[in-house]
Amino acid sequence: MSRETVNLICAELPGADKVAGPEGDLWALAREPFARVGAVVEVREAAGWAVLPPLDDHAARERIVEAYRLVRASLPAGVRITLDRTSG
Repeated sequence: MSRETVNLICAELPGADKVAGPEGDLWALAREPFARVGAVVEVREAAGWAVLPPLDDHAARERIVEAYRLVRASLPAGVRITLDRTSG
């Protein structure tokens, strides 16, 4: 899975913002990161960050979306409502 593929997956998620850095990209929702893309791809899990093993695009999408949902669920209700209103 390439950096471009991961960035395309993350860009499709409502409210996701990319912060590009010299060592890779960070994807966040309401300033809470859910994916990091650099030499490896890491996603947020309940216990912290997990490095994704080599995956096909479908499996990678599932893991990234799950990380996004985890962060979204942790946000205050008011922020989630705002995201719902601005997602389109």
